Amino acid sequence: MKSRFVISAASAADFPHTGFPEIAFVGRSNVGKSSLINALVKQPIARTSAAPGKTRLANYYLVEPSTSTSELRPLYLVDLPGYGYARGGADAAREFEELASQYFTGGAPSRRLAGVLHLVDSRHPELPQDAAAHAWVQRTGLPLLVVATKIDKLTQSEKARMLRALAAQYPSGATTASAHDGSGIDALWKVMLAWARGA
Repeated sequence: MKSRFVISAASAADFPHTGFPEIAFVGRSNVGKSSLINALVKQPIARTSAAPGKTRLANYYLVEPSTSTSELRPLYLVDLPGYGYARGGADAAREFEELASQYFTGGAPSRRLAGVLHLVDSRHPELPQDAAAHAWVQRTGLPLLVVATKIDKLTQSEKARMLRALAAQYPSGATTASAHDGSGIDALWKVMLAWARGA
């Protein structure tokens, strides 16, 4: 598998029109979208930051097969700006909302939105901002999976409580993943490849 950064898109005019499947990563600021992307591709292609609100553009990363026999076909992992926090105040928050709206509603025949991974912090699985964002993404009609991040930071009993909370909050489906120890990464790839194939 080969992966590389392609573009930081500031508006719909910047979105690539290659027809490759796009997997969008959405979630609150600092939930770990960039870290999860790096864990999925096994290299640090996405910049991470401890400061919330770092990602203000739609960052496209192209993942391609390294051999002709691989089941992987070219696809994009798209790191969208985080919601719930905006360095720059209300104006920046509006920019984020506008870009996300353009991403999901500005479709064209030359773009293929294949699915959405909605990341939530496993330590805070019932935040109203996450529920509101989930309802918004559901209205796009795209395949959608909730991914609880930072699972390695929980004890076993905390994990059990968190999984019950996720099941109650997101009955359509949720899973867990850790960029730190790699748990859940292979399962996410199976989901993303199925979306990319249109399965």
